[in-house]
Amino acid sequence: MDTLRNQLAQLVLLVPPESFKVNADDSVGSAILQILNGDYTDLLEHDYFFHQLLSVPELAEITSKYPNTSLIEVLVEYVGALDKLLNDKVKLHLLAVCFLQLFIQSNYTGPSVKISVQKELFGGSEQVHSDAVRLLSLEGQQAYDLMQEPLYLVLAELIFENLVGTPFELSLFNKDVTKNTEKLVDFTQETQAQHKDDAVYASIFWWKVRTLQVHLSVVSEPPSLISTVSGILLHNTIATALAPSGTSDPELQRLVQIELLLERARIHIHAQTEHSSISPLAQVKRISEFNFLLSGAKAKRTKFQKYHNSVLLVLAKSNRTSVYDTESTKESPESFNLDSDLLLERPQFESLDDLEMKLEPDVKRIKFDTAEQESQEDKLLPIAIRQDDIPADLKSLDPNNQPGLSNIDNLQLLLRLTVLKQTSPAKDPLVEEELMALVSRVLYSTEGNVNWLIFSRALWERSLLETEKSRTVERGILQMTSLIEEIGLKIKTKMIPEAMTDDPNAITAQRLRFIHQLPLLPQWSMDVKLAEKYMSLGILKSALDIYERLQLPVEAALCYAAVNNEAEAERILIERIKTHPDDARAISILGDIKQDPELWLMAWEIGRYAKAKASLSKYYHDPPASAGIPRNIDLSIQHMHDSLSAYPLSYENWFFYGCCGLESQQFELASEAFTRCVALDDTNSYAWSNLASALLKLDKTKPAFNALQRAVRCSGENRKSWRIYENYMIVAAKLHEWNDVLIAAREMIDIKKGEGDAAIDIPVMEKLVEILVSSEFDPNARLTHYQSSCIDLICNILPKVITASARCWRIVARVELWRRRPWEALECHERAYRAVMHNPELESNESVWNEVVDACADLVSAYESLGELPGRHGADDLVCKDWKYKARTTVRSLMSKGKDMWEDSPGWDRLQEMKQDLSNN
Repeated sequence: MDTLRNQLAQLVLLVPPESFKVNADDSVGSAILQILNGDYTDLLEHDYFFHQLLSVPELAEITSKYPNTSLIEVLVEYVGALDKLLNDKVKLHLLAVCFLQLFIQSNYTGPSVKISVQKELFGGSEQVHSDAVRLLSLEGQQAYDLMQEPLYLVLAELIFENLVGTPFELSLFNKDVTKNTEKLVDFTQETQAQHKDDAVYASIFWWKVRTLQVHLSVVSEPPSLISTVSGILLHNTIATALAPSGTSDPELQRLVQIELLLERARIHIHAQTEHSSISPLAQVKRISEFNFLLSGAKAKRTKFQKYHNSVLLVLAKSNRTSVYDTESTKESPESFNLDSDLLLERPQFESLDDLEMKLEPDVKRIKFDTAEQESQEDKLLPIAIRQDDIPADLKSLDPNNQPGLSNIDNLQLLLRLTVLKQTSPAKDPLVEEELMALVSRVLYSTEGNVNWLIFSRALWERSLLETEKSRTVERGILQMTSLIEEIGLKIKTKMIPEAMTDDPNAITAQRLRFIHQLPLLPQWSMDVKLAEKYMSLGILKSALDIYERLQLPVEAALCYAAVNNEAEAERILIERIKTHPDDARAISILGDIKQDPELWLMAWEIGRYAKAKASLSKYYHDPPASAGIPRNIDLSIQHMHDSLSAYPLSYENWFFYGCCGLESQQFELASEAFTRCVALDDTNSYAWSNLASALLKLDKTKPAFNALQRAVRCSGENRKSWRIYENYMIVAAKLHEWNDVLIAAREMIDIKKGEGDAAIDIPVMEKLVEILVSSEFDPNARLTHYQSSCIDLICNILPKVITASARCWRIVARVELWRRRPWEALECHERAYRAVMHNPELESNESVWNEVVDACADLVSAYESLGELPGRHGADDLVCKDWKYKARTTVRSLMSKGKDMWEDSPGWDRLQEMKQDLSNN
């Protein structure tokens, strides 16, 4: 059993064949070795056991029932017969792996496969191909019509369903499976728990997840059912079962753990829940002991540049190698030179240097519990702002000549690049620089062998970035074309000559080595991306030529719609629906163009296509004027609920659903929706804030406060919202969390400082000051954090914002007096008086006149109480020696200003009394 477990672990890892040792009489080991060698065709054609098995009359009799019997019934019976004939789970498992790898070779990596299972089993019937493609359609989405050998994928998936005992009711090939989602999830959980310690089942689960991820990639959008099942099956127990600690080779155990985490991250990338992939990537980094970070260095980018400028640079060093790094590279995709008269092929670095980034003083930075803070190690892209932050082993690297990385570490960089790209704003210059720095670190290694797939994917990512810039777009487009053609699948006319090779199997094995760790990119998806680039450059004809060659009418229709030719888009979609009446996606997109609810309902009825219901929801939430119907928030909520029941992994739809709940005052619904939002992406401050709003309406104050704390923590410098901080301040005040009130008040003033007095919440300031002055000020004692923060807010920040509020100046005066700085307090009273004295309505509005009289009285009282106190310079210095003169002058000045208008008013009488009192003193 130990030998078999070890062999299955190496099969999962797809280790280089030279590292796999097998006995001559071991049929399972021999079959695994052939898979590792990429000899899939030989395994099916010449291996005695498998070749004899696939050609027995009993199986031929089953396949002959087609087309009188539906393809799925024939294939289910065929797989059942295979299971009985083999009577060996491991060998049936290996056959499924072989089928899966052949499908991937046929559609993702090349070179072309020589043996056709469609021809072998059904004589090459074209109907089989179209029926197999239809079987792969899921959740209303059609699989790609022109994929090669779809029967390989269908058979692989059916074999894995057979191996885990999946009833046809819960098979993904059952068109009613979307109605049994909960049953499938429960069955998957039970099966996983039942066999969690079995090495054979661990391998079956792992390869089944890989098969499901391939299935996911052949439809246009990720089906939530596949992502859910994959997440359940790819459990930590798989690694333990295949490579238990203490009994396995430590290196094998380490690699199994690493690849499990890498593939878990890939599941989240495929499911478009990329934020959840950051945690497994951080674990991989620790296990692999990979050391890297993003920093800055001085470099030249152009041939005629005289001075070095700061650019971003990824410093990386591998501390561990693996069996993958001992393999010699059989081929490498061609990397085209830039050949620019201006730009250098790559930046020429001068030295490592600090990035000139100014940080705010510590007193202005929000501080939270450090246990909750995201550590630098757990960040997607660790950053060194200063040279001192760079570890010694990275600081010693030559930026122009960094050592080669292990293939495992290159995989980590590419996965992090994908997550960063999918979670960042498109066409953000800084993000593009970060992505280019990551790609360059993979491409420009000077030592070691980079795997073909890793290197080609890095070239692909570089090309996508280069097509965004005018000086590099030509190389980018040419490189993309070259990579597509180099796969060598069904392209009749090639722009770039194909390199010849003598060892196709070795090339196949190398190309498939890491296919299950990187995001899947079938050849037709690469072609579509090339067409999108042509579209962005305005080369519409070339883009449409690609869509026509790929027979992707829906994408062609979207292409026409993007250039405002909706009539042509409608025509193409209508033709598509005539030939493919089950294409719910095409029907839904036609509904989007025509804004026709009937089409969306049709798409939902045909395939429970989630986006159709989402479009219906938004239609009824904000109907177009031409529809002539009122808003119907309840109907909008109902449709969005249906959409989310079909596809519960859509962050945008959950957010919209929650907003509808808040709008309609269905706060339980809103709370649930925004809880799902933050589960999918816990970095969005608006989702946390809206969750807090819903919780407050449900009288859940403490959970709302916790949510607001997360909202504040997630709001970056460029997307702060004063509304979030206002809610944070109000809830913190309710809970008497005065330090948090201080933080929120400070941030609100910073965000709204251009609005003057409107930026200040005066009642909150008064309450903060009341708490501050409730204790005695001791100039010799160390101030508490609250005291120092409050003093800084009131005495340093507030005076820079106040424009015309006497009340605010009195708040500052109160704190200055508490600090035993009466001279500052008196100056604040003078400013308070001046603030209201210059009101233009003074001579026309009696309430303003009375307010100014009140301010005058306050100032006179301040002169009287503070004037003779010790001044700022000590000794015999007083706060204001001539306070009586200033007080009388203040009163007389105001009386002269209001004499004509207010001589008979109560305010005038008060001034007369003040003048009399000052004269008597």
